[in-house]
Amino acid sequence: MAKDLDAYIAAVRGQFIDVDAVFGAQCWDQFSHYAMWLGVPAWPTYTNAGGTSPHGGYACNVHHNAASAGLNEWFEILPATVTPRRGDVVFWDYGSAWYPSSHVATVLEVLSGHRMLRCLTQNPGAVQIADLITDGIVGYLRPRIAIAGLPSAHKTPKLAASKRIQELEMANHYIAKTEAGRQINAIFNTQSGFFHEFESRDGEYNTNIARTFGVKDPTSLVSVSHYDAVKRDAATLRAGKA
Repeated sequence: MAKDLDAYIAAVRGQFIDVDAVFGAQCWDQFSHYAMWLGVPAWPTYTNAGGTSPHGGYACNVHHNAASAGLNEWFEILPATVTPRRGDVVFWDYGSAWYPSSHVATVLEVLSGHRMLRCLTQNPGAVQIADLITDGIVGYLRPRIAIAGLPSAHKTPKLAASKRIQELEMANHYIAKTEAGRQINAIFNTQSGFFHEFESRDGEYNTNIARTFGVKDPTSLVSVSHYDAVKRDAATLRAGKA
C-alpha cells in the first residue's frame, strides 16, 4: 500500500524529532523517523549500522554504507547524478561547503534550474519545509514503497532576523565535556550567566534535562578548554549582575 507523504508532513511539521535521545533533534533523527514510517526497522538507519568509515557518526555515513546496512531492501541506493523524486532521501557529504558536518533531508520538489531542492528537514530548528542547495549532495535513497499524496510544499515561514537573534539570545543552551572518563553536562544562558552542571552519559536523560530547561539549539560535545571557558564566562556574568 502506498504511503501518504501529505499525512506524514502534517504529523511532523513543527515537531522536534529525537529518535535516539542523543544530542537532541538532529537531521538524522528526522530521516530515521521517516524511514521507520516507511516500514524500515530502526537499526539499519543508524549512521554506523553499515560501518564506521568514512564518516562514522555523521548523517552521510548512512548513504556511504547503505548497502552493507541492508537498506537496499527498502530503498534504491542512488548517486548524486540522478534527478530526485518526491519522497527520496537526500544526503550531503561531510566536508561539503554548505553542510560541513553533512546533512540529510526528505525531498519534496526539485525547483527550477535544479540548483535547489524543497525538502522536509530538521536542524537547525524543528521539522520544517525549506529550500536547500544541491551543492555537496552525495546521493539519494529512493523508497521502494510507493509514495502517495500531494503535500502542500510551501516553505515554513522564517522568523524575522531580529526575532531569531532575540530567541537565540534568550534561550538556554547545552554543552558537554568528557574528562577523566566522566561526561559533564551543562545548561547555560549567555544573558543571565545561569550555569547548571550535572554528570551523566545517559543520552535520553540528558535530552530530557535539556528539554526541561527549554534548550532550543542543537546540543554539543565540546573540548574541555571550551567547556571551562564557557563556565568561567557564565560565572563572570553572574558576578557582574550580583
